[in-house]
Amino acid sequence: MKLLGLKYCGGCNPVIDRTKLAQEIEKLLSPEYSLSKDESFNTWDIGILICGCLTACADKPDFKNLARKWIIVAGNSVDQDSAPEEILADIVTGKIKSFKTDNK
Repeated sequence: MKLLGLKYCGGCNPVIDRTKLAQEIEKLLSPEYSLSKDESFNTWDIGILICGCLTACADKPDFKNLARKWIIVAGNSVDQDSAPEEILADIVTGKIKSFKTDNK
């Protein structure tokens, strides 16, 4: 089982629905993944930071050690690539699957 960690920004100026996006990602994940918001577990295999706007002010070095790899959603972008909000969950889950492929 792969442990995925989820962190949110403070939500001061969101241009996307962060909660809806997290729910969509969770629905698209296969059973081999477990999504957690709890930082007390062992290091997450993959962390997902969901920031509501392009500023991504929550992307700070102090939490980078919580996960081996990170996917950063900042408004309508994933890892600095722009995309419509309605396909962000597909992009994130595609990246998660590509990390799995990279590890083989």
